[in-house]
Amino acid sequence: MNIQEKAAKIVEEAQVITLASIEENGYPRPVAVMKLKDLGGALYVSTGTSSAKTAHFRANPKAGVSIVCGNDSIVYTGKIEIVKDKEIKQSLWCDWMFPHFPGGVDDPEYCVLKFTPESYTYWIDGVFYKNGKYMNRFCQSCGMPMYTNGQLGTNKDGIVNQDYCLYCYHKGTFTEECTMDEMIEHCVKFLAEFNSDSNTALTEKDAIAQMRAYFPNLKRWKDKN
Repeated sequence: MNIQEKAAKIVEEAQVITLASIEENGYPRPVAVMKLKDLGGALYVSTGTSSAKTAHFRANPKAGVSIVCGNDSIVYTGKIEIVKDKEIKQSLWCDWMFPHFPGGVDDPEYCVLKFTPESYTYWIDGVFYKNGKYMNRFCQSCGMPMYTNGQLGTNKDGIVNQDYCLYCYHKGTFTEECTMDEMIEHCVKFLAEFNSDSNTALTEKDAIAQMRAYFPNLKRWKDKN
């Protein structure tokens, strides 16, 4: 099960989610709400027509959602739509709502909100994944960020290897046999590209110093130093 499938399972099984609106003073206002349904990537919840949440979303549809399951979490940002369609509201009605809306589905206070995500962040099994990119996965040989699976090396059986990039590891072996210092010498050749991509201005001396401090913690070099 990949991280997207794990996230979908967490969303599917969640009963309570945290929904944040932007209140009148410009601050986020998070509240816990019962999730009615998730369908086609959208989340549905109910609230009162005259509630503070509804007033906030009428003024500003921007919203945030947080879902926590054990040590895993999902954060969405997106927009809220106040559902007017009577058939959708009918399909989402639950009997536990009667104390809140005694008039049932036709109660004027019965309001359904539809949240559509526009961006997402997952923290699942210690993996930080944001809008399609892995944010805390680095090659354990050269330290290169591995944002996508296409940047991963491969094991002998052709299956991707989660530890090493395609430049360092191919079909179960390292592409170059070298020492840690030789790897640092190789990596520093790409300093200009790194500075441009990360909007930094490291000198060669600073870059080498940082790699010498960081590389001993990487899997390939940890037992050799």
